[in-house]
Amino acid sequence: MEQKTNRFYALLPWLMTFAVLGGFTLYSAVYKVDYNPFEIKSIKGNLLSSMRIHLLEAIESEKNAVMAITDEESESFAAKARQATDSVEKNRKEIESIIHKDEFQREAELLNEFNACWTQYRKLDETILDLAVQNTNLKAQKISSTQCAQEMARFEESLSRIIQHNKTGKQCSETAMVAYEALTASLNIYTLHKPHIEEADDQAMDKIEQRIKAYDGSARNALAALSRVASSSDGEDLKNAEQAYLQFMELTNEVLRLSRMNTNVKSSELSLGKQWIISSQCQEILATLQESVQARQSKATR
Repeated sequence: MEQKTNRFYALLPWLMTFAVLGGFTLYSAVYKVDYNPFEIKSIKGNLLSSMRIHLLEAIESEKNAVMAITDEESESFAAKARQATDSVEKNRKEIESIIHKDEFQREAELLNEFNACWTQYRKLDETILDLAVQNTNLKAQKISSTQCAQEMARFEESLSRIIQHNKTGKQCSETAMVAYEALTASLNIYTLHKPHIEEADDQAMDKIEQRIKAYDGSARNALAALSRVASSSDGEDLKNAEQAYLQFMELTNEVLRLSRMNTNVKSSELSLGKQWIISSQCQEILATLQESVQARQSKATR
């Protein structure tokens, strides 16, 4: 009898080990997960921490994509934002599977809240990133400050030479007057580039374009008058002035077209407005869910 008892105690550790392993096997078979009950809470906490970190990375990269000043930078930050978002989604799917099988109601409710918020975030995030990488406002500003500026300088130089050639003679004052009219009208158009590029409201842009159209008419009328009063020796300068102005207006139309798309203004408004609210809600829900998991874990270890 004593020998049997000793053999039983000798085998007891093995029996307990097999019982525990059997329990884990049964749990895995029922819940169809690769985790044992002792790991579940820790894994949920780690997944939630990872989700919060990657969500912050996504938000920061999105903001950087919006604020970037080159296409290359915008595209690079947009790629980082999408990568971080994908990481959040991967963790979300994993913890969703665990929480649904763990069947803890409070955690399931919070996860459902996050899922709804996360769907909104991802949809708006993709819209913002698509707009940000187009950079139409920045492209419009670049054309205005470089190519348009060059044509304006060429236009002004040609008109200045015409004025200098006509310092004397009966047509002097009239030549100078119409040349300055053309130059003033073109400069007024140029100064309206910036407010148009920065404007977000369509009706306000309509008004700016109406003013540009009026100045364009004045400039063309002045150039037509200049061709009638300028001396024959000014033919080359007049031709250069007309070509510079036509090129300036073609570039101006491109500036207005890009500005109308307003991708930088729109992406900035969405990112700093609606998306900021949604991202804050997502972060708050994740924080609450993590607190719930930690509170439950603390109770379980008492």
